[in-house]
Amino acid sequence: MCSSVVRNYEVERRFLVQAEAGLLTNYGKGRRLKQAYLLSGKQSLRIRIGEDRGAVLTAKSGTGIRRLETEVVVPNNIAEALFLKADQGVIEKLRWYIGPWELDQFLGRLSGLFLLEIELESDGDELPEALPAGVIVMREVTDDNRFTSSSLASLSESNRSKFVQSAYAEAGTS
Repeated sequence: MCSSVVRNYEVERRFLVQAEAGLLTNYGKGRRLKQAYLLSGKQSLRIRIGEDRGAVLTAKSGTGIRRLETEVVVPNNIAEALFLKADQGVIEKLRWYIGPWELDQFLGRLSGLFLLEIELESDGDELPEALPAGVIVMREVTDDNRFTSSSLASLSESNRSKFVQSAYAEAGTS
């Protein structure tokens, strides 16, 4: 049985960051998340496992800082079937919750990519002044759709490493 559907607007800002060597051990193990995309673009459909609440099916629409998000917790057998359907559109990452921030370290062919996210109450909210210690912001990528998880998942396996290298090169570091 599926749980009730939750529909709301997600207000989120994302940043391409570097993490100082040894930083992640300061924050513990991190939570391993695996997510697969069945639909990507301005409208996406994602299944994710690794959250406390179980497998979560999420539909998102829109671009930029404010997007409509609809979520429902689904049984594991449905999640497994959706992962099989997603084929190559799967990404894995480790996530650390650091105060109001979420730091994602991507794994596999996206290794080396770090994104820092924060969910806000409304579009005009100011960011907290303090960033997590040891995190260096390269640039904001909220409005750069190449950095949404659905876009990252839609990259071919062979282009994922190239994307990570070019993202940091564009930001002024290698």
